[in-house]
Formats: sequence, C-alpha cells, structure tokens
Amino acid sequence: MESLDVAENLSSLSGMVFKIDQNEFGLLVDQNGTSYLNDTNVTMDPNRTYYIFESVYPSTYSIPEIVVASVVVIMLMIVVVVGNMLVIIAIVTEKALKNVQNWFIASLAVADFFLGIIVMPFSLANELMGYWIFGDWWCDIHAALDVLLCTASIMNLCLIALDRYWSITQAVDYLKKRTPARAMVMIGFVWIFSGVICIPPLLGWKVKRIPERYPKCQVRFSII
Repeated sequence: MESLDVAENLSSLSGMVFKIDQNEFGLLVDQNGTSYLNDTNVTMDPNRTYYIFESVYPSTYSIPEIVVASVVVIMLMIVVVVGNMLVIIAIVTEKALKNVQNWFIASLAVADFFLGIIVMPFSLANELMGYWIFGDWWCDIHAALDVLLCTASIMNLCLIALDRYWSITQAVDYLKKRTPARAMVMIGFVWIFSGVICIPPLLGWKVKRIPERYPKCQVRFSII
C-alpha cells in the first residue's frame, strides 16, 4: 500500500525537473514522495531513500500539459493554415474579389499561411521540449522566417489600415492614385523591408553559438 502511495505521489510530480549538473536534468524525490529537490548542494539525509528520475525533456511541462498544449496549438495551426489558404484561393479564383484593395488582404494571408505551416510547428516543439533539436542550420532559417513572416504580417496590417484610412479621408483622389502598379510597389516594399530585417543573421551578423547538449535556438545580433 505504501509503495502505491509513493508511485501516485511521484506521478503527480511528473514534469518537475532540476539540474543534476550543467547538462543533466532530472527529478529528485525523497522516499515519501512528498517533495523534490532543486539544489544539488543540499544536504541529504543518509537514512532516507531518494529517487532520481531523468526527464525526457529539459522543460518544466508535465505530460498532461504537453498533451493539452499540443492539441490546442495544432488546432490553432490548422485554423490558421486552412483559413488563410481559403482566403488566397477565393481572391485568386473569384472575379468579384480580384480588385486592388484585396491584394493587400492576399499579401497578409500569404504571410500568415506560411507562418502557420512553417514557423509554428517548430516553435511548438521547441517550447514543449525545452531545447532545439533541429540543428543550427534550420535554427537560422527558422528564426529568419519567423522574423520575416511576423514583420510582413504586421506591416500588411498597417498597409490595410492605411488603405482604408485614405479610401475614407481621400475617397476620390486616393482611389484614382491606387493603381495596380502602385499597389504592387506598396506590397513589394512590405516584403523587401521585412526581408532586410531578417537577413543579417543569415549573413553571419550574430553571436556564435556555444555547443551544448540542450541547445537553444536564439539568434542574437553581434555588436562587433
């Protein structure tokens, strides 16, 4: 009966980790299963039994939290990808929607579509696992795409807002000036500006990563 209680207590502590040393993570629980230790310098009672359980991932999420977060975020990704894909298809195929003002919406949908299908899955894995498992090369690409698509999404929203504002405040003059060529220039500026922001780390302007067992995908700009 006592061993069953211990097992139940240990399972309730699942996911709570501490550093065994610089590269190791685990769960240290005493024989009563009522507490865990997160300091390797603590003095342990030699008359008590302690259990060390190595954690699968160096994150503080429990298995139920990982499952719930995965389901919620995956559903969100499906909504983002499918929703924006339908918007793009509608604007491209429906003649009534092929007008200049909807080009800005299509540009926003493209940014959000690729954000949901390329960036979000790897960000979810990185968050739940607590470290980056996909290698340095893909970390650089992923971080660049994250910056590119997020910046483009925000700037497309600003472009849509400006387009609506000018359409109301300068209805006649602006609608005459809003030609397809000018709209393409505005959309092109959004994507070029977003690309300029994300390119420097790919060209080497970043802090060199130190090899470690549980690497982090954090692109930091080098001052020098």
